[in-house]
Amino acid sequence: MSTERVKVNTREKILETAIKLFSEKGFNGTTTKEISESAGVNEALIFRYFRTKRDLYSAIIERKIKEEPRLELPLESFQDTMDDWQIFESLARRMFEKTRLDPAFIRLLYFSALEGHELSSMFFETYVQYLRNLLSDYVQKGIREGVFKEVNPLLAGRAFIGMLANYITARELFGETGKQRFTDEEVVECFTDIFLYGIKNKQK
Repeated sequence: MSTERVKVNTREKILETAIKLFSEKGFNGTTTKEISESAGVNEALIFRYFRTKRDLYSAIIERKIKEEPRLELPLESFQDTMDDWQIFESLARRMFEKTRLDPAFIRLLYFSALEGHELSSMFFETYVQYLRNLLSDYVQKGIREGVFKEVNPLLAGRAFIGMLANYITARELFGETGKQRFTDEEVVECFTDIFLYGIKNKQK
């Protein structure tokens, strides 16, 4: 194996180990000694690749941001029917899928925000705000066409994302116990129905 490949593999090993520990204990609660012991490398080797622990943490958040796919509204898939249910349901499914494939992602984001890491705001601006704007534009279009009633489109977008994000975060951070167990399918369908149609029986 080439020296360059060894360097890449070592750096990745350090990153993957740090991701696991940071997502479990946060930035302040994790030491470079713990990372080195868990990764099976000399602690000094960490600082060969990352000048400080903060640089290591920054590299992790930056990588997560780059890995995060843009959750484009699936307009192209349903452009003929413009089915609101399919569009919002598909978006919700993608959010759940992201969490399932990368469970450490949510914990890293919350730790970075709670500990005041500057890159948490970078994620918000490049991803969360972007998603809110997509939904806001879609709702605004629906209002103009008479499909949706007059509401604040930005708050409507935040409401839909908020329902999903709150459920996902609570589940990932606190888990589910007893009878409070739902499949992703149940949650996606319920929240999409509530968002689009509400819970009040219109006949009463």
